[in-house]
Amino acid sequence: MSLPEETKLTKKSLIRWVALSFGLINPNETRKLLLDILEVLFDFHVKNYQPTTQEILESLKELNKKEPNPKAVYYHLLKLKESGFIDRKKGKHYFNDEGKSLSETFTQLYQKKFLESFRNIEEALKKLEKGY
Repeated sequence: MSLPEETKLTKKSLIRWVALSFGLINPNETRKLLLDILEVLFDFHVKNYQPTTQEILESLKELNKKEPNPKAVYYHLLKLKESGFIDRKKGKHYFNDEGKSLSETFTQLYQKKFLESFRNIEEALKKLEKGY
């Protein structure tokens, strides 16, 4: 996916581009809450802080000047965890073990997903070959 120069101009457009490139959203949808959660998580990551769900809710409230829907926030956090984008230990959410940059973290995540996908593809192709 190309990264247009105008996308690099604002934090919001970069977050949306990242979410699109990771397949978290589709081009025709916004899922603003998910984008806001990513923004908050990126902010905490840059500060080298692992927030609790309550701290994420508070940051979302500050970001949007309104109370977020806790159920929806829990849902998105769970989906991010299930997909391997974040982890949660002792009630704290984070992208990776301490010390890794976001780019290192997501490179490793996608390399792992890539290898797993190709192992499955290889298995399927071998079964197909045996079937002919």
